[in-house]
Amino acid sequence: MYILLTATDYFYGDDTILIKGGFIENYLNGTLTFADLWRPKGMIRFLGYNLLLLANTKWFSMNPKIFFFMIPFLLLISALLIYRDYRKSLSPERSPEFVATTFFIFTLIIFNVIQWQGLISGYSLNFQLPMPFIIASFVSLELYLTKGKRYLPLAFILTALAVLVFGGTPVFAFAPALVLTFLCYILTHHLSLTKDFWVRASILGVFLAVIAVIYTFGIHQNDSAPAFSPYHSSFVAEVLTRPWEAAQFFLTSFCASVVGIDAFFACNYFSTHSITIIGMIVVLFYALALILFFRSHMYERTYLPFFLIMQTISHLAIVTIGRFGLVGRSGAMMSSYTCVSIFGLVAMVWIFIFVLVQPGRLSAFLKSIIYAGFSMIFAGLLLTSIIVWRVQSDRKAYFEQLRETALQIDTATPEELERLDFNEQICSSLRLLRQYKLNIYRSVPAGRK
Repeated sequence: MYILLTATDYFYGDDTILIKGGFIENYLNGTLTFADLWRPKGMIRFLGYNLLLLANTKWFSMNPKIFFFMIPFLLLISALLIYRDYRKSLSPERSPEFVATTFFIFTLIIFNVIQWQGLISGYSLNFQLPMPFIIASFVSLELYLTKGKRYLPLAFILTALAVLVFGGTPVFAFAPALVLTFLCYILTHHLSLTKDFWVRASILGVFLAVIAVIYTFGIHQNDSAPAFSPYHSSFVAEVLTRPWEAAQFFLTSFCASVVGIDAFFACNYFSTHSITIIGMIVVLFYALALILFFRSHMYERTYLPFFLIMQTISHLAIVTIGRFGLVGRSGAMMSSYTCVSIFGLVAMVWIFIFVLVQPGRLSAFLKSIIYAGFSMIFAGLLLTSIIVWRVQSDRKAYFEQLRETALQIDTATPEELERLDFNEQICSSLRLLRQYKLNIYRSVPAGRK
């Protein structure tokens, strides 16, 4: 409902880099090559998204509504993949009814409008594409390592898709999360590992190394947005120069998955100091979840929640390196980052539920902390959801204003263009779309051209 009522059919933001001077212009000129689709942007490759945008341009005149309708199904795929392992972690001790009922809690996190920026813009699909493929890749790799070579084709195909095609922004966080999870698996199962396991692990290591080489080869060349690379040396230096402020930025990014950016700007009682404290509390709950994960021996049933937490921490660390020197503290709360970090919250809640239903007794103090974690998470999500819906009409009106200005790009005053951030890149891209009757220009009345 939020997507249907709020989303605009106007492509704006980062997509302008892909249009004028990007692969869309080359396609329209008839000079498109695979190198254009493989070209990095900020040292990240978006091959899968580029292919989908190209197909959208060719067959649907660049209509972003096609993308919007895909997003709920991508979230659903991620939810179903998590449900598979969640059910396995609680069975056979708990009934299917208990599993299904408690999993409803997870859906309140996964299908939450706290991630609104990843729902309602033309570029939203790029935020949502990676996670189902990353989760599916991890599940298949775990099956291959633990169950045998019959899962080898599935693991190789899904991992190649997750890294080379649909990885997007979280792809670099995927690597450290995978390595840390693999190392912890070895440490916790070292007494039972067989020769076959090490053979499979060696094959997997070689394959992942090949995938990494393919992805990174020439990644510094012909970058369409080199200034926004999260691995730019000046960005790292900025973090090292101001470590305390960078740490606050990092903590703030954890807060964003519980108390979203709309709640921060709309409520006077959330200061920059308070969101840092909330972020610190979230980090402490993550630490508790990891301790309980190993203490309860949950790793004997699944490693997926551990991987999701590592993915979230790695992703937010990379966000801190890449964005700390560019934006203020509130920039750490961009809801597009939440498309990844909500799965860390899901993993935390999963571990807490697993521990609570185990036969061993928990101390009253530990139970109180866990229930306090539930209360904080869902109170923050509820508050943010209410506020996101409260400002929905204003956001919709803003998108309509952007659209109307884009339709009158040649008659709008410089002040109007500057107020709505219509820079030269955006204006050039819009004129190109208008020339080929794409996006909002595909059915423009004659009087408005």
